[in-house]
Amino acid sequence: MRIDLPAPRKLLSALLWTVAALHLLSFGSNFVYHGLGLHHPIPAFTWITIFVNVDKEKNLPTWFSSGMLALCGLILWQVAGTVKAAGERYARHWRMLSVIFLFLSLDEITQLHELSRKIGIITAAKEAYLSWIVVAAPFVLVFALSYLKFLFHLPRRIRLLVTGGAVLFVSGAVGLEIVGAFIGRKVSDDTGPGWAYLQYLMAASAEELFEMLGVVVFMYAIGCFLHERQQAATGTATPVQRPVARHARAAVGAAAPDGTMR
Repeated sequence: MRIDLPAPRKLLSALLWTVAALHLLSFGSNFVYHGLGLHHPIPAFTWITIFVNVDKEKNLPTWFSSGMLALCGLILWQVAGTVKAAGERYARHWRMLSVIFLFLSLDEITQLHELSRKIGIITAAKEAYLSWIVVAAPFVLVFALSYLKFLFHLPRRIRLLVTGGAVLFVSGAVGLEIVGAFIGRKVSDDTGPGWAYLQYLMAASAEELFEMLGVVVFMYAIGCFLHERQQAATGTATPVQRPVARHARAAVGAAAPDGTMR
């Protein structure tokens, strides 16, 4: 299966603008609803506010995040195919990353990780949903250690981008998730107007922003990696090289057999 992506920079630009638009819609609509207390400035405004809220589930931001993770999984699968076809190492590592990202996409939609709160590892009311961090931490650590050689095998630029994306994602998914818990997750279900919810939403929005940016940076990294490999495989020249090549061919073709120019 081949995925025809736009040029990596165009893809990066489109994703960044989409992330910015989603967060502006989320905070702007909630500022009007909760901050100004205007519940019905337009028809179905309450529904719209929930539909674009980056802290809610089964809505536009959730679908966007899930779609990005799924696309990462598909790109990784294609990278694995090119690596295997070239007889290079780490094809299985790429495949495993693909499966993990497809699972993360499914989890984003279904919120499977929140089932961990029923285990009762953390029983405090507003922090109970953080149980998933305690459950996942050992697996993440083992995974990170097992992928160190793979990471350092990557080209330096790609390695730095992948690492940056991972740091952004983990900072949001773990670090800011904990901050959000202590600010008070219980207000997240409050549908009435109030500044308390907006304070919580700012922390929740920062968490989601870091996660989204982490995925965007990672997708840009693997998109660049795939794009460069595809160009190398097809022998595609850069726009700067093509005119030079044409002039060289013209000069050779214009030369007579005795070495003089025609």
